[in-house]
Amino acid sequence: MKKNTKKTTIRRGDIILTATFLITAVLIFTCYNLFFHNPGTSVQITADGRIINTLPLASDTTIIINGYNNGTNTLQIKNGYASIIDADCPDKLCQKQKKIKYNGETLVCLPHRVVVSVISQEKPQIDGVAY
Repeated sequence: MKKNTKKTTIRRGDIILTATFLITAVLIFTCYNLFFHNPGTSVQITADGRIINTLPLASDTTIIINGYNNGTNTLQIKNGYASIIDADCPDKLCQKQKKIKYNGETLVCLPHRVVVSVISQEKPQIDGVAY
């Protein structure tokens, strides 16, 4: 029986290709965060598919959200960030989500069907025109 004793080596081209991919990824991430990651102005609270409240991110407040099946979530807005600080759902995954403040970010509690989305009151810029 013959053993496969072929040696695998990393070539110079492999290192250059990997470095190119890493540099490109870092540049894309940096450009996105600098130019397209805008802070929102308010949060929109939806429970069971209905918008129930819209609150500004600028004012600190705490609100109890009544969700599906009489479930409750406590939303806290503090220092321009929104987070769910308490929930009576079984898994409590909504409490473990990070604080949100940027336009388009969301907090979700699936058992209670509660969605908290950051929105901006600014008019969006035109990103393309079709003729």
